Amino acid sequence: MTTTRLPKTITAGALLATPIPPVKWIIPGLLPAGLAIFAGPSKAGKSWLTLWLCLQISQGKSVWGREIEPRTVLYFSLEDTLGRLQERLYQLVDAEEDPERLILQTESHGIGHGSEEQIVSFIHTYPDISLIVIDTLQKVRKTDQNGSMYANDYRDIGALKELADKYGICILLVHHLRKQSSSDPYDQISGSTGIMGVADTTWLMHRQRMSKTATIRIIGRDMDERMLHLREENCVWTLDEEETAEQQAAKAIPEYLWKVADFIDSVGKWRGTATELLDAASINEVKPNQFTRKMAHYARDVFSPRGIEYRYTRTEQKRLFEFFHDDDDDDIDISELFHWGIPETSSSSSSSSAGALEGSKHGRSVATGNPPQNPTGPAPNPCEVTGA
Repeated sequence: MTTTRLPKTITAGALLATPIPPVKWIIPGLLPAGLAIFAGPSKAGKSWLTLWLCLQISQGKSVWGREIEPRTVLYFSLEDTLGRLQERLYQLVDAEEDPERLILQTESHGIGHGSEEQIVSFIHTYPDISLIVIDTLQKVRKTDQNGSMYANDYRDIGALKELADKYGICILLVHHLRKQSSSDPYDQISGSTGIMGVADTTWLMHRQRMSKTATIRIIGRDMDERMLHLREENCVWTLDEEETAEQQAAKAIPEYLWKVADFIDSVGKWRGTATELLDAASINEVKPNQFTRKMAHYARDVFSPRGIEYRYTRTEQKRLFEFFHDDDDDDIDISELFHWGIPETSSSSSSSSAGALEGSKHGRSVATGNPPQNPTGPAPNPCEVTGA
């Protein structure tokens, strides 16, 4: 296998003039060459899905609507026996198929104890290899009391990434999630942030036990974030829907904010409390304080594209919303816009200026919401009983 090697140092001018090979995709748009992590809950079906992916890639069959170039795949199934793998293959492989390009291995040395040499040996034996799966990561790690968890994670994952980069292949590490929930889903990956810090691509699977559906959130250095909605049918995970990051963000916007935008469009201007606004727009599925927070979060996504501007003010008695359209012709009161105070006594020129400002109030307001933030039992079957 040949790969393009750039010098360790290069001037910016030379780099601009150097043709760089495009990203090599194992699964177009989802899995590029490099070091990848596939993390999910225990017994969520990761091993079933991984084995199916290996079969599809080794045979050049499509994966979720994407065309695949057939290449040799090495699958370290380190938590299984050959008998268990055979039973899974009976479920996944048609009688007329002969997946000779999928190489199965149930034993491996540890990282730093022969694993890297074992991988290199396979690469030289099968020069067209494009994907190596290690299921699971923990099976090739050795206990090390020296150094921090972050340093150990970074060292181990970095050793495998170095091989992936050197030989232009993808090494996919199957891993587990913590049981604790987190506001950032990627913080649920077991171990330190050193694991995700090294990875070029991360797949994060979420599935309720015994559920027929699951989601995989994908993020990487060479791709935009995506969300896959999958459904299990006869031990195969099929794609129901695929969402981009923009589609995920739009989906996270509460429906009642669109209703408020429609209401403001219909009346032109409006001023009042959150409670009064919800009553006027016939919205009863959200409390006023929750509505206020969501307004600040999503104002620029919902209202600004429709030319609606708003201001939120707090007095001792009330907290008021004011809505206007940005095509209103009235002048803006600059003193209110920037909360500037106008002195009560001033020179004649200052007084006349203040009077002019006072006379021009107050045709419209501006959006002061915060910038948007990134969003975020049937009978058992053989896929559930033995799947990881």
